[in-house]
Amino acid sequence: RQELIISVAEDKCIRVWDMSKRTAVQTFRREHDRFWALTAHPELNLFAAGHDNGLIVFKLERERPAYSVHQNNLFYIKDKYLRVHDYANSQDTAVLAVRRTGSQFIQPRALSYNPAERAVLITSTVDGGTYELYNLPKDYAGEA
Repeated sequence: RQELIISVAEDKCIRVWDMSKRTAVQTFRREHDRFWALTAHPELNLFAAGHDNGLIVFKLERERPAYSVHQNNLFYIKDKYLRVHDYANSQDTAVLAVRRTGSQFIQPRALSYNPAERAVLITSTVDGGTYELYNLPKDYAGEA
């Protein structure tokens, strides 16, 4: 679904390359093993890489979005928007647009909601981890 190339090498790394920008966007490293083989599942988001001592099975993206639950509200990220689902009336609303991290949008790993501040902290695992704090608008009945 994305324009990516995944490569393995004897330098103990698996690299994910962006084909359009011709740059490495992610690197997985094992200190004591060289990688020799790589295969992808034809339909699922699963990859396997063979190394000196075994095999690693991994995913490039999470299937479960980052989310947080507070009282009757579910806060989650979908299609680059922070959305709120109200369980009481089954209403789903886009609250605000989430900025992209770096040159491309990276799906966040975690989301935390602070009801006292009406703020959301979004955590991504790019370059060792980035954190973005968003203050929610008082009335988010309309579209973001």
